[in-house]
Amino acid sequence: MYLRNLHRPRGFTLIEIVVSIFIVTLILGVATLSFKSMQDEGKLTNEGVALKLAARKLMREAIENNRSYSMTLAPSFFAVGPTYNQDALEGSLMGMSPEDAMKQIRGERHQLENGIQLWVQRWNEQMFRPPRVPFEKWVFEPGGICEPLSLRLTYGDATLSMLFNPLTAHVEDESLIIPN
Repeated sequence: MYLRNLHRPRGFTLIEIVVSIFIVTLILGVATLSFKSMQDEGKLTNEGVALKLAARKLMREAIENNRSYSMTLAPSFFAVGPTYNQDALEGSLMGMSPEDAMKQIRGERHQLENGIQLWVQRWNEQMFRPPRVPFEKWVFEPGGICEPLSLRLTYGDATLSMLFNPLTAHVEDESLIIPN
């Protein structure tokens, strides 16, 4: 008489392996999306801090040196420095390509990180828009005042919006939106 082996073979079934792989893939997918959102947030926050510091520096220098300073705004960078005769500068830039005009802008230049775009909303405008071509100025006067202005940084679907106080050049209202 033969004895049958009553023990089941040890190991995992195909269904158990497939379910385990699905769960691991799902966890990795969620972690990857969370990591990308954190990267987007970090990029926007870093550029926002650079804009805030530049605005405060210009306000301080305008008051201390008793002369106008300005921030030149372009879609992919901003530059800071003393205000020059803007009409003469704009006149000399007329007819130039936007790329050539950008090379003529004076001041300390800050290139935004690749993929980040700068948008502007003046106090009398309803919507954000790209800075005017070839550039747009935000002037800080020696009396300690600047135009109320909102700036928005975008990176993909993520946005960082900042409303600047015209008396202090500090951010009054800030919102960061990172879609899921």
